[in-house]
Amino acid sequence: MIRRSIFSCVLLLSCLPIFVYAQDEPTADLLDVIEESYPTLFSMKISAGYGLGRARQLYGHNGGSEVYWSAGEGVKLDAGFVIPLLPADIVNLDGEEFGPERFPIVGLEMEIGSGYHLSTGGTTFDSLPTGGYMRTERTASYVPVTLGFNARATLGAGLPSIFVGAGGGVHLRGILEDDISFTESNLKLKRKYDPPVPFSLYAVLGFELPLLYSVDDGNSLIDLFMQAKLIEATNYIYDYQIRANDGATSVMSASRDQYLLHVKESARSSSSASLSLGFKINLY
Repeated sequence: MIRRSIFSCVLLLSCLPIFVYAQDEPTADLLDVIEESYPTLFSMKISAGYGLGRARQLYGHNGGSEVYWSAGEGVKLDAGFVIPLLPADIVNLDGEEFGPERFPIVGLEMEIGSGYHLSTGGTTFDSLPTGGYMRTERTASYVPVTLGFNARATLGAGLPSIFVGAGGGVHLRGILEDDISFTESNLKLKRKYDPPVPFSLYAVLGFELPLLYSVDDGNSLIDLFMQAKLIEATNYIYDYQIRANDGATSVMSASRDQYLLHVKESARSSSSASLSLGFKINLY
């Protein structure tokens, strides 16, 4: 009786690896069937949007409204070059839409950005102590050059992803000037500023939707994305040029400018909150 029991236990133990292999064999075969995915090597982004800004300083009045104009308010055209830093390969054995699949995700990426930002707002009408009104039209444009990092989370293969990021850079000045005219005079003035290059900081929150997802590649060639961006930068203006329509030119500062009724500080804000829509091309 004892021998028979021992023999039965030995037989059961000898057959156990076979049962385990039989259970694992479908999973192993399934992994062999799933084709290798193609991780993203780098991406290129282009987008367009508009930013709303508010300066800390009062620039003047427009009717009964106070104008707190920021050079960051206006149209924003941006482009970026994105390099994945922490790619990962995900295997999903329970995919409902495409079945078992393998797809890459990017946990952390580096983004080098640039573009062209233009602001033409901030027009003011102010009364002069000598009588009449002065109209000031402000124009500002700059080229941002930034470096930042984004963390990304995806909902699955071919599904949307969410990313958050932060970075900094510089704003290369394009145009920064004021056009001044008067109701009681034919005199016209133009202020042309040439401040030092300001340093900027930004934070971004975005949503990305794959448009051309390939099951065979496990990746999408083109994505649609929308992002909200906060930008903080300050221009420091000391001396600037004033040119009159009769050809006269002079170097002026805010403290000596009789036609600069407000903003006597050298620090000028160019902060903004913008919303952009664009496309991202992934090369893999």
